[in-house]
Amino acid sequence: MTTLRTIFLSGLLCFAGAPAHADAPAAHIHVIVSLVDNVSQGIVPVPAKIGNGNDPRSNLYWGAAYGVKTFLSKADGWQNLGCRPGINDTILERCDFAWQDKLIVTADAYRGSRIGQAMLDFMQLAATPPAAAAREMVVFIGHDGLMDEQHQTLAERFPKHAGHGKEAVVLACLSDEFFAGHLAAAGARPVVTTFSFMAPEAYVLEAVARGFAEHASEAELRRAAANAYAKYQHISAKAGQSVFGEQSRAAPLRLSLGYGGLPR
Repeated sequence: MTTLRTIFLSGLLCFAGAPAHADAPAAHIHVIVSLVDNVSQGIVPVPAKIGNGNDPRSNLYWGAAYGVKTFLSKADGWQNLGCRPGINDTILERCDFAWQDKLIVTADAYRGSRIGQAMLDFMQLAATPPAAAAREMVVFIGHDGLMDEQHQTLAERFPKHAGHGKEAVVLACLSDEFFAGHLAAAGARPVVTTFSFMAPEAYVLEAVARGFAEHASEAELRRAAANAYAKYQHISAKAGQSVFGEQSRAAPLRLSLGYGGLPR
């Protein structure tokens, strides 16, 4: 009997270039989550329990109600295929999710103090051309570390590549200003970036992921992100669109952090 776990394992072979099961999803998203960290990141501090970048279980971007692990594990149509703690000293946990039979998402929780490495790894994935047999997207979620003084020179180490069109998403404050140019230089296509301060929570990832699985256009992906953000942040549709969809450099909106609560 074919199960989602069987499909997932077959899919991994596909992405590695080996023959895959015929039912394996043709779409894969790799998500790098930089855990929020009150100590090492230049952020407005969040409550201590959800702001410990060494503890994914309660972290705002991972284990809290709107964190990637918790939200995707409970969202309609999604299945948690398994999580592995302690990948290494930097990646504290890795989880794999499936949406119906169309998409596999691999999400890595990076120690908050390693946000520089998280950004470098994200850019390396963005610069790597997609496999011929699969559609691939790469996503960064977390604080925009390029805004911090200690990471001002990090972009000098970002890889460059001829255009290959891998779709890239950055859910972080003002990411169009800080990441879009670097992604283009890496050969990727930045399909969802932000134009204001925002809360990079998993309902936006979930909406974008479903759109990607259904071959949505860039405009449709941005609209899906804006709609999800407006819904969960309790703001107008126009305000949501200004976060993701406006192509002008309007004054940034200072919206709620939307902590999303603690793990249930």
